[in-house]
Amino acid sequence: MVINKIKFVAELTINHLGMINIAKQMIKSAKDSGATLIKLKLKNVDKYYHDDNKKWRNLNFKDYRGSLELSKDDFFELDSYCKSLNIEWFCTVHDNESLEFLQQFNLPLYKIASMDADKNDFVDHIINLCKKEKKPLVISVGGKDLSFTDKLISRINSANIKAYLLHTVSIYPTPLGKSNINFINILKEKYESENIKIGYSGHEIGFAPTILASMKGIAMIERHFTLSKEWNIHHIAAALTPIEYKNMTSLISNINLENKDTISDYDEAELKFLERMEYT
Repeated sequence: MVINKIKFVAELTINHLGMINIAKQMIKSAKDSGATLIKLKLKNVDKYYHDDNKKWRNLNFKDYRGSLELSKDDFFELDSYCKSLNIEWFCTVHDNESLEFLQQFNLPLYKIASMDADKNDFVDHIINLCKKEKKPLVISVGGKDLSFTDKLISRINSANIKAYLLHTVSIYPTPLGKSNINFINILKEKYESENIKIGYSGHEIGFAPTILASMKGIAMIERHFTLSKEWNIHHIAAALTPIEYKNMTSLISNINLENKDTISDYDEAELKFLERMEYT
């Protein structure tokens, strides 16, 4: 089986600490590390999270999350910066307000996270927007069963849009042995078509499961990206540093070179090498 040309997504999430200069460093570093797409996220934190006294490092979680959001002005600056680097970006959208704001950037894709995938009205709105704008949808299905995914894919197919369905395990970080990578085989068998491609959004420490996923003919790999694992972000352990991300993309690209349909008993270059008697 020949591996697809994979789109490598660097998910900045909130690992930029809400600071645009760090976000720019991350984007440049991610591109240098082999990313082909940058992913940001945008939400109205005040409306999205409940006031349930949840804490992170003795801080109110809602206040903590709000402090790490990029401003809308930052998105204009990052859009220009990505264009200067010749790399595209897209965004996880969590609410209609953010979706409306992002439409002005003519993004190549729209992303729905696992936590929002069961918000039917919201998902249908984005599906209809993808149809109208002729843009692909990216949607993760962490924590969702096949009955749910059957109905989701039916709605996507009814709209006749392209989509990337991402296998995800929504545990941050995902423990070793729990990434359920072989489930990708079932997703490909049931849903893959000309319009629907299967991908993987990994949350493991390191990238061993991602390498295994890459060998199953997937079309997209999404991994959290960070400049440092020392920053006190609640899901930082699921992120890859620049060197880790580069090692991952390089290894997958090298595997892709070796995994070919063409099989031969020997290469002509072997005969010339053997004739020179240089191997001993």
